[in-house]
Amino acid sequence: MNCSLKNEVSNCSEKKSKIRYKLEKEAETLIKADIANQKYWEDCKEFLEKGKKAFLDRVEEMFLCICCREIVFEPITTECSHNICKGCLRRSFNSDVFQCPSCRAELGKSYSMNVNEKLAKTLLYLFPGYNLDR
Repeated sequence: MNCSLKNEVSNCSEKKSKIRYKLEKEAETLIKADIANQKYWEDCKEFLEKGKKAFLDRVEEMFLCICCREIVFEPITTECSHNICKGCLRRSFNSDVFQCPSCRAELGKSYSMNVNEKLAKTLLYLFPGYNLDR
């Protein structure tokens, strides 16, 4: 390998090592607080080494509502560990469908739709303003 090519390869690997994204303290704290979605957050954190965009893309993918195909808004985290927008789940219940839209696990007619505030705060921190037109 000639010297100039060696330098280019070296510079290229240096750039790759600088891509890694480090979460801000606030984001780290919010993510740790969302115990219900710990496995999803661990998956997302694996993308930190690929940079901020890759990490945020993965978060968006992991927390996409299966009904409206947007980042979950007023997220309900079900016992089966799926996240659905409160409005989307309410529409499903209004149609007398009392199952998880993701896996069809029975939720029951009297299911309490408690918003996962920890997830909601984390998503709002990572995607400021995503909730404005919803």
